[in-house]
Amino acid sequence: MTRPGSLLYRTQLAGARLALPLLDSLGFFKFPRTVRLESTANCNADCITCTRQVMTRKKGVMDFALFKKVVDECASYKVSSIHLHNFGEPFIDKGIFDKIRYATGKGISTRLFSNISLLDRAKAVELVGSGLTRIKVSIDGNSKETFDVIRKGLDFDKVVENIEALIDVKKELNSKTPEIGLVFVETDKNSHEREGFMKRWKGRVDSIDISSYHNWGGSLQGGERGDKRGLPCLRVWQTFTVLWNGEVSICCMDYDGKVILGNVKKDSVYDIFHNEKLRRIRRRHLKGDFSKPKICLSCEGRR
Repeated sequence: MTRPGSLLYRTQLAGARLALPLLDSLGFFKFPRTVRLESTANCNADCITCTRQVMTRKKGVMDFALFKKVVDECASYKVSSIHLHNFGEPFIDKGIFDKIRYATGKGISTRLFSNISLLDRAKAVELVGSGLTRIKVSIDGNSKETFDVIRKGLDFDKVVENIEALIDVKKELNSKTPEIGLVFVETDKNSHEREGFMKRWKGRVDSIDISSYHNWGGSLQGGERGDKRGLPCLRVWQTFTVLWNGEVSICCMDYDGKVILGNVKKDSVYDIFHNEKLRRIRRRHLKGDFSKPKICLSCEGRR
């Protein structure tokens, strides 16, 4: 028997297009499995693989009281993972270490995605001591020349130095965390450095992700490609994205906060996760209808 809640079970439900009343709240999960809290929307870089040049929403830093409110609810539902990033560089947030420690103290796995340009050795010591579970570092190059073309506004040598410092501090403190992952988004500008990048870091960090560039909900690269298979996107069932000001966007692909489901300043995560607006989106996905909201129509995230 297929276990309810499993990926296979969800796929069977979607594939069979079961009658909607059988799905009740259209939530295969009572609570999101992963909650993304945008510690800040500010960034010190202008990378060509990012959407910051076309991002129009206001930027700021999440208030600690708001962060605490959401984390407390997540802890009560035993959420498995909190990501303290979305669009922005987390280490710009001066309270990031306090936020990590608070979530970690609640028994929640914590993750960061960073360009690591601001993490000097002293901050690396604090990061290791904070209990962070995992950090992923975007680097996208194996030479200064290539790096400078893609990750504008950052210093390649400084980024490498900071990665090395974090590796060293973990060893010195005999700590297994945070796991260090490097991310190389492959494009026509850096594909020639892929093998050298892997050779340079293999065995020195915990993981190396070679990923492909996507169109950020159809907003970039001409956008009408998407996923033509008509598969529902698991993000609308499994994840929950809270922007720095408390607004909840449909998912991490909605960089500009165009599809807002609610605000955790006023409502609980649970209530927003089960509200009618998100239920309508799930219904459409199960029917293979991605026309509304428009961001879903040509999003490569569904692939």
